Amino acid sequence: MIKYPNLFKPGYIGNYLILNRLVMAPMATGYASSHGEVTDNNIDYYESRARGGAGLIIVEAACVDSPVGREGFGQIYIDHPRYIPGLSRLATAIKSHGSRAFIQLFHAGRQTSTMVTECNSPVAPSPLACPFMREKPRQLTAEEIDIIRARFVSAATIASMAGFDGIELHAAHGYLINQFLSPNTNQRNDEFGGSLDNRMQLLLQIIKDIKHFQPELAISVRLNIDDFVPDGLQTEESLIICQKAEANGADIIHCSCGTYASGLTSIEPASYEEGWRVYLAEKVKQVVNIPVITGGIIRNPVMAEKIIESGQADFVFLGRPWLADSEWALKVSRGDERDVRPCIMCNECIGNNFKGLPTHCTVNPTTGREHRAVRQKESSSQFRVAVVGSGPAGMQAALALNDAGIAVTLWEQKPQPGGMMNIACIPPNKHRIKDFRDYLYRQILQSGVEMVLGHAFVPKMLNDHHFDHVVMATGSVPKTISGLETDSKFILSIEDVLEELVVIKGQSVAVIGGGANGCEVAHFLLERDNQVTVIEQQNKLAANLEKKTRRDLLDHLQSAGVTTLMQSRVTGSNPHQLLVEDSQGGRGILPVDFTVIAVGYESQRSLFQSFQNYGVSLSVIGDAWQIGGIRQAILQGWQVTDQIALLARKKYGTN
Repeated sequence: MIKYPNLFKPGYIGNYLILNRLVMAPMATGYASSHGEVTDNNIDYYESRARGGAGLIIVEAACVDSPVGREGFGQIYIDHPRYIPGLSRLATAIKSHGSRAFIQLFHAGRQTSTMVTECNSPVAPSPLACPFMREKPRQLTAEEIDIIRARFVSAATIASMAGFDGIELHAAHGYLINQFLSPNTNQRNDEFGGSLDNRMQLLLQIIKDIKHFQPELAISVRLNIDDFVPDGLQTEESLIICQKAEANGADIIHCSCGTYASGLTSIEPASYEEGWRVYLAEKVKQVVNIPVITGGIIRNPVMAEKIIESGQADFVFLGRPWLADSEWALKVSRGDERDVRPCIMCNECIGNNFKGLPTHCTVNPTTGREHRAVRQKESSSQFRVAVVGSGPAGMQAALALNDAGIAVTLWEQKPQPGGMMNIACIPPNKHRIKDFRDYLYRQILQSGVEMVLGHAFVPKMLNDHHFDHVVMATGSVPKTISGLETDSKFILSIEDVLEELVVIKGQSVAVIGGGANGCEVAHFLLERDNQVTVIEQQNKLAANLEKKTRRDLLDHLQSAGVTTLMQSRVTGSNPHQLLVEDSQGGRGILPVDFTVIAVGYESQRSLFQSFQNYGVSLSVIGDAWQIGGIRQAILQGWQVTDQIALLARKKYGTN
């Protein structure tokens, strides 16, 4: 019996049968060539998700007017017939596994930069700069608007020739069509501005023309139901647009919200509640007869099932979960949801996109590297590897080595696995790290990996177990500050606070260090009614944190009343006092009840150094190699298998 019968019930979009109600949302990956051609990387990435059970895959935003209309580097182009062969390979790969293939047609409008558009000025309905991009666009003439309309229609023809089942018009998130729809960005006084009828003219004409010239194509409209910006597109007008889109030939409405200017609503940080924006789709469902897609931090299949069962929407889109696990749908359909590799909502995927880099995933090292995901089985019974340390790097290395057929023993000196994840999952909004830790541990228990907990790895183990290779994943230790009374019971580590070895409530607390860890422990303390001062030597808090997550964290700190001393350092301490010096040489005394040292970590390599004299083959990964984060640890844990597999082949050959 199917555990989620509504979620895995077939449905229709236009004349196209969709095998389930799960949609892979379009997400920029940056895998295309520098000239917009589809690459093998694009194909491998999407085919993996089709093989993993997605009912409908909407390929990421494809530019209909390059270079002026593109958003970033590595974007797919769909503005010339020369791109048909690559697009055809992509559509065929998706459809060969039973998924339907749509492709999103896109023009950035003002939400781009001259660096991306090859020095062409961005264009928009009105010459108003995006507050985020800060580049004043050139206002389009009526004749240019007609040319852009024709480019969307031509792109739909190219999509049809390439074999796609449908297209999606990107009319959301502050891009060009949304800019025409929104009174905040459209201040024209001609036939394309002013009234709603005028502002939606471009969108409706594109829909009508595509339906006329390519009647076999299904048309999805991804629409902001609320821009969440002052004087922007709001729900009342959006519902009218939905009805008009249906009347002109749209086959489905893909509900979304937010723009660059609205902050965090279009790609949410971890603090947002699961399914928070489903209410928008529910309103659309009440005014149209065509299907409706909803989503927004949907992680739990129980919630997705209820959305379909209750009639709030007809399809549910997933975005980041498909990056974390390409087989999300397949595993859930089997009732194996505990085997789904969970998204931790760190937003490092979109963070790469902001930097102009290809998308990769913190928890899934194979995302964007699908061509390397299948490894040859090595000699399992002969080549033996010890992995020392069960943090993210160690557990991932053990799993990858086991998958490659290599005999693995995972050693952890503490009684529980997880390493720094046991601490990292405690601050507010970080609970998904615990889910990921527990997932890795379950996978270890289900695998052929031998795990030894509560025992230190010592040289004697080399001979006792005949290990051919040792992977050191021993992590890191907190840095200290000279000049402080570190033996004082009032000067604490991050671990002391987060594990509540010392319970602090209603106290005055100084956090020395305003990096991500310091800001997160400050957030933890603020939620316990403490007065918190963060002291940071630089001029920016949480400088290395992904920008959306950073903005959300700093907003929480500010709203909770944190005090910050920037470009300042602690030079000494007395009982319940810190001596603080600013960048100008000014000195002061800060009275505190407790002090938390959060100045970072340093690699723990003592065990590695002690083993170098024993002639054993060694690898070092994760924080033991270089202080990073979960993403670097997971990637290194996965990649080290290639090096060790080569050693195994040289020593014993293959099965």
